[in-house]
Amino acid sequence: MTIRSVSALLVAGVFGVLTLPLSSRLFASEEPTSETAVRQTVLKSLPYIERQGLYWIEKKKCVSCHRVSFMTWSLSAAARRGFDVDLARVNEWIDWSIEQGIPKPEGDKPAATKNADGLSQQLISRDEYPSVEHRAEVWRRYVDLILAEQRADGSWKPAGQLPGQKRKLDETTDVSAVWHSLALTRELASENDSARKEKLLSTIDAATKSFSARKEAASTEWYVVRLLLAVATDDESAVDATTKELLALQKSDGSWGWLKSDPGDALATGMALYALEKSTAASTSTDAAVRSAIKFLVETQRDDGSWAVKGTKEKKKASIEETAVYWGTTWAAIGLLETLPVAE
Repeated sequence: MTIRSVSALLVAGVFGVLTLPLSSRLFASEEPTSETAVRQTVLKSLPYIERQGLYWIEKKKCVSCHRVSFMTWSLSAAARRGFDVDLARVNEWIDWSIEQGIPKPEGDKPAATKNADGLSQQLISRDEYPSVEHRAEVWRRYVDLILAEQRADGSWKPAGQLPGQKRKLDETTDVSAVWHSLALTRELASENDSARKEKLLSTIDAATKSFSARKEAASTEWYVVRLLLAVATDDESAVDATTKELLALQKSDGSWGWLKSDPGDALATGMALYALEKSTAASTSTDAAVRSAIKFLVETQRDDGSWAVKGTKEKKKASIEETAVYWGTTWAAIGLLETLPVAE
């Protein structure tokens, strides 16, 4: 097990110097959530995230668009913020994901990837990963695979369980295109080859045209990913506009629902918290919203470290569903971790 001494730390509440205030934004409220409480909440979630993610590797042998990449993302982010995580094992799981994610040659014709969404998720989260030199070429290969999978209209075919979600397929397709655009935009910063950079820019441009007509969406995820893309492209007017749109969807208890019409859950709330933290690190304009979101997540965690989330698939939308619980728990942890300082 990679999360060591969990019970002892939770009982004792011992975090040493890591119990300092979260930030000035949490102390602008009369009753802010302490950093200790946030750390205890994250710490409690990590064994669940590891256990259920490892089950997916060992039993399902599938990278999945909701599972293993979010396990490695959340555990790596926790390690960067001072949590006791076994990074050697996390690195093994990242390498396993890479092995599964890159298609093998079939004769003279390379096999097409079936999970472009999973590739983009790892590109987006790799800033949290332990720095490993041998993966530099892997990330370039990921980019090539994503570029190759773009369709003529600028979109990508949503992978895995995504097409069966409880929103219209065209919205899922648009959301996937924005996630891919975000991943590729971040890759631009480290790309030195001019021809390759032009290819990235043209791909992002085509993708933007494919989703730019959408003004309304049923899911909170659409507003989250549009905000993240606006931040990544330094589009200040878009950041302001999409921040307002996302804040308008927050419910009175501090949560967001995966669908705008849904009751609040950890999945959408974790996503929204992550996006707001990425966009307002130097601002106090969303203090109350951030405080409320943190409070909601801290107070609604279940005894096993997870959060109850109803299914995001149309066929399972009426009941708490394990895949949605896992996805929501990792997003809750990622969102909360984004509020914590990176350890030196």
